[in-house]
Amino acid sequence: MLDCAHIGHDKSVAPKKKPISRILVSENTLTLKECTFITDLYDRYCDLSTRKDYSRRPLLHYYTLREVDSESASWLYGVTLRCKEKIEVDLCTSQLFVEALFLACLLPGDSHIAHADNERRAHSRWAPNHTPQRDYTGLVYLNDKFTGGELVFPDRDVVIIPKPGLFIGFPSNHKFVHAVPKVLSGKRYSLPVWFTLNSAKAMQV
Repeated sequence: MLDCAHIGHDKSVAPKKKPISRILVSENTLTLKECTFITDLYDRYCDLSTRKDYSRRPLLHYYTLREVDSESASWLYGVTLRCKEKIEVDLCTSQLFVEALFLACLLPGDSHIAHADNERRAHSRWAPNHTPQRDYTGLVYLNDKFTGGELVFPDRDVVIIPKPGLFIGFPSNHKFVHAVPKVLSGKRYSLPVWFTLNSAKAMQV
């Protein structure tokens, strides 16, 4: 569980403004070999995807991968189950179900503005967005051959520097608004996955 305000290669710690009790940080969730395998999947198949992220980069969805490489898709789903179990145990949740998973890559100049994953700001208040079924967010980082592109929780003064195999889990609501500042160089690969408490909203595998 995260108990510092800055996590990275130098393990720097800065004072935090607010208590942090619901962000899961788990290193070495994947091996370097597994991370490389996943980034290769993205590079091989991303052009088949019609989905785009906020930076207009391809998002490789599980369903697209399954159509062309069902064995790899099944293995990747198994990775998300590892993440699910970590959240259930470490964040003491009820049973979770995988709602969606993608492979993503940001390039220099790409960023994500501060946002919540299941809510949006509407007239100075938070309201459900287009994915209200998402209860928990998981982010698996796959490489570190880039600069910039940290994971930032601006309301909590938390900055996390991605590295291969690092898994971050947290609730998807507005209490965990997060952002990604611009990638300055290199390619930033990640595996975003969302979990729901509603079995009816589970991804079909």
